[in-house]
Amino acid sequence: MYYTITLNPAVDMLTKSEDFMLGKLNRTAEAVYVVGGKGINISILLNNIGKATKALGFVAGFTGYYIKKELERIGVISDFVETAGNTRINIKLTTRTETEINGQSSEVSESDIEKFFNKLNNLTKEDTVFLSGNIIKGMNTDDFIKIAELVSKNEAKLVVDSNKDLVLETLKFQPFIVKPNEFELGEMFGVEIDSEEKLFTYAKKLMTLGAKNVLVSKGSKGATLFTESGDIYSVDIAKGKVVSTVAAGDSMLAMFVAKYDETNSYEEALKYASAAGGATSFSAGVGSKELIEELVKQLTVTKIN
Repeated sequence: MYYTITLNPAVDMLTKSEDFMLGKLNRTAEAVYVVGGKGINISILLNNIGKATKALGFVAGFTGYYIKKELERIGVISDFVETAGNTRINIKLTTRTETEINGQSSEVSESDIEKFFNKLNNLTKEDTVFLSGNIIKGMNTDDFIKIAELVSKNEAKLVVDSNKDLVLETLKFQPFIVKPNEFELGEMFGVEIDSEEKLFTYAKKLMTLGAKNVLVSKGSKGATLFTESGDIYSVDIAKGKVVSTVAAGDSMLAMFVAKYDETNSYEEALKYASAAGGATSFSAGVGSKELIEELVKQLTVTKIN
């Protein structure tokens, strides 16, 4: 089973206003509401390609109810801890420019956190856990590390995708893969990744710290994969009209893990990962299996070494 953990999910409200003015009454066009959070995005992609997945984390109030119902509607199983208060709403407002206003969820209690950890006790080596995004108010870094430790203790496959500090703190538990972009990779070590030489140096440094595989996304330049076996691969990107890049990285990571489990091939996993990132970028939401299969025909994987 693929488990995804989204500790701080959200409902994203996407809307437009023609002539927005601060301090005045403004009217917006009809809003679109989208369930958000890195782990949730991963569960949606896995569900789209027919893989069994269960979304874990915290939800609260009417917004939490909406998240559960939306996932149920599209066929994603969830087992969230329900807490007091409300899950946050993020506003994505398009005017002459794009403005984002991210809300804050209600704080979780020690009892809520204990209930969440209890849901991880039955993990086995047959399971994969995607530990994604940031912690929610009421949790701390030690709680995030404890999740990674518990996954590792139960011999489940661990995949981590979070901010630089949390990723670095969990490398000692040897995650199967981490997926920074070039900027995030540089941020982890306080450098600017402005050359292939630096990209290779610091990706490999993540591996010496514990990551088994490292996938570095490079935007329009594709992605580079550093593997546990010592091989390095690069992949280009598919062509298409970009609708939104939200969740593209999550889709890429989810597809890589699922396709590698299916084929045991780094080349196939990388090719499909790039196609999944493209499919989501070219869609209003997470990409479909049909579009991924179409885009993968465009892509070429090259072995660098």
